[in-house]
Amino acid sequence: MKKKYTILAVVVLIPIILVASFMFYIKENAKKSIYEYIAKQGIKENQLKYTAFHRDYTMGGYFLATYVEGEKHDIYYLYSYRENKVFFEAYYEGAEHIKAQQWGGSGLSEEERKKLKYPPLD
Repeated sequence: MKKKYTILAVVVLIPIILVASFMFYIKENAKKSIYEYIAKQGIKENQLKYTAFHRDYTMGGYFLATYVEGEKHDIYYLYSYRENKVFFEAYYEGAEHIKAQQWGGSGLSEEERKKLKYPPLD
């Protein structure tokens, strides 16, 4: 009888451990890819202020929103990771909202994106 419970426990725990490990791997891979993209833009990690890294439940994947020291005070950068690719956007938002990590605001035009201190790589 004890052997039956041991086998049942193993059968239940192995899939749970595998799924949790896979989810952790995806999250860490997303974070690594985003930070590599940031480094390629020429941004140092100590320049990132008010950073938020979260799972993106609407689009899938993960996103990192941050204010980059040296950029205009009302612009923040948003990096999304989905389908093994990093996507970059920049948004206008009030400085007080950025400090409070209340991400939203309005997107920049293509011309404004070209004038960013750290423009997108694409």
